[in-house]
Amino acid sequence: MTESRAVFDRIGATYSEAFADKPGQLAAGQWLLDRLAGRHYPLVLDLGCGTGTPTARQLIDGGCHVVGIDTSPVMLELARHTVPEAIFVERDLFDLDGLHPTQQRFDGVAAFFSLLMLPRSDVERALEDVRHVLAADGAFVLGMVEGDSDHLERDFLGVKVPLTAYSRDALRELLQRHGFRVEDLRVEDWTPNAEAGSRLGVDLPGVQAQTHLYACCTVV
Repeated sequence: MTESRAVFDRIGATYSEAFADKPGQLAAGQWLLDRLAGRHYPLVLDLGCGTGTPTARQLIDGGCHVVGIDTSPVMLELARHTVPEAIFVERDLFDLDGLHPTQQRFDGVAAFFSLLMLPRSDVERALEDVRHVLAADGAFVLGMVEGDSDHLERDFLGVKVPLTAYSRDALRELLQRHGFRVEDLRVEDWTPNAEAGSRLGVDLPGVQAQTHLYACCTVV
């Protein structure tokens, strides 16, 4: 995870500006809130929380307690400023034990685009870890890029990063294999916010239009 930490330390706030317009992510976050409605302050793990927006902010505003983890100290510092009500911890994606304040399992987990820099073998491992910390009646939302690649290097905000992507059917099968029932699989065509990048004086090299997949899951 050192590779992703270095990338996002360098990108910092630019990421949130250039990638702010993700209605599909907000819709998946709302699905999670609706699924947890009626529970008293449900606790949600934001896996790869970045700057805390939009997900940690949305979940806090929706009445959840939130624990966010990321490997980037720069992103975490921004998150603590943006969403001071949440708890943010510098932690590897494969080190999820001990994050729940009372050592219980989480009511929900959100992982929006935090697994796509992993090789497919590590994505499988991460899903096992998520399943381990999620309550039996919990819910899981996942955002990935649609495609067919395993750790394929590409340009991202001027930095070389690996990208792992799945087809819709492959993502559904992957999640089912790891103990999740896909209740809804949402598809969103997305274009980077070039205007925001220009405001920051940042080009968006290699960031092309993408298709995003949002899987809304319960535990089998």
